Amino acid sequence: MAIPAKQRWIIYCVALALTLIAVRWAGGQDPADPRTAAPGKAGEAAKPAREAPASGSGATDALPELRLDRLVTRTPAAPGGDPFQARSWAPAPDPEAAARPRPPPRPQAPPLPFTYMGKMVDGNTIVVFLANEDRNFIARVGETLDGTYRVERIADNELVVTYLPLKIKQTLPLGGEPGAAPAPGAKPQSRAAGRDDEDDD
Repeated sequence: MAIPAKQRWIIYCVALALTLIAVRWAGGQDPADPRTAAPGKAGEAAKPAREAPASGSGATDALPELRLDRLVTRTPAAPGGDPFQARSWAPAPDPEAAARPRPPPRPQAPPLPFTYMGKMVDGNTIVVFLANEDRNFIARVGETLDGTYRVERIADNELVVTYLPLKIKQTLPLGGEPGAAPAPGAKPQSRAAGRDDEDDD
């Protein structure tokens, strides 16, 4: 069945209009659409990636040359102390206290110069006879011998005197035979002034 000429032109016009619409739609896509922009951006990102090696090689060539002969050899530091040394938790000594002068030693009375010669008992009074080289002394309680020693007490086995310059008490043993000299290096006992003898209690 033949199509009239008028209908054929209508069909041709409709086909041409559809073709123009399709071309316009294909050429007028939105560049902000991620579906259309993705390929372009991917291509642009690929370019710097390909150009990176070129820039990196240029930076490597620009590094200065290292002169190893100018490096200084360092000597290893010695250890500050013995790690196995014993340590104490006691506080460190005070340097100021160490710098202070120490007090002088306490003065001591000289050894007694007397030698026991004998004694005599007269009632409740005991008299002791002493000798100092070529001089003889009679010791009674309360008397002063040679202006230096005061007789404090006389017992059966000892004589207690006070060395007046230092106020120090000294004891002379009365044991042994009269006239016997004290043993070499032996010193009579001495007590500080102000301390009472145990026998006085």
